[in-house]
Amino acid sequence: MEIKCNPKDAYRELIKDTDGIISRYINRKISVRITCFLINHNISISPNRITLITTITGLLSSILAYYYPVIGGLLIQIISIIDGVDGEYARKTNKTSKEGAFLDSLMDRIVDAAIIISYTLLLLKTNTILNQLYIVVLMELLLFSSLMVSYIHARGEASLGIKIQLLKPRIYIGRDLRLFLLALSFITIPFNLIASLIIIVVLTMLQLIYVFTKIIIVFIRRK
Repeated sequence: MEIKCNPKDAYRELIKDTDGIISRYINRKISVRITCFLINHNISISPNRITLITTITGLLSSILAYYYPVIGGLLIQIISIIDGVDGEYARKTNKTSKEGAFLDSLMDRIVDAAIIISYTLLLLKTNTILNQLYIVVLMELLLFSSLMVSYIHARGEASLGIKIQLLKPRIYIGRDLRLFLLALSFITIPFNLIASLIIIVVLTMLQLIYVFTKIIIVFIRRK
């Protein structure tokens, strides 16, 4: 077998300056090996097809997480890892496209929303501590802040031509960390409901702080 893609070289080539901590030190190190496996074994597949496979698997994982939170949580982290394969494969095989980037971003938001909805339903079923209204408000804030993080990244590039993630102070709260913490919250909930809730509250606060901090920074820079 001809080695066309070396994982160590691919990692250095494919890592992004916008990669978060989980992506840089965990996810990307595994996803590049999957990408190189596809390339080295001449497995012909389009990046968009990889995106759709990842999306379907992510949606199934969100459903499974409701019934089997530990297994579902582990699968959510696996989805976070393989989520990078479509982009890596596209870049390594020169198959990048604006349509592919659009599809990837759109499918990511759908999977994120499905996972958060699944956790909300599980929390409502499991909860013995909080008033249900508080749970709904908390999860709405989580969904709102999650979508807003992705939205300001997209609008930053489209409207301002800048990568919001790179504006100082650097705050690492990308999708890699979001899925990691969501996975952890699913895994934790059968054993310690309070710990699971704390993870969700921390994630929500980090995302809200990130969004409003970046908005302020953008307007300060534009003056």
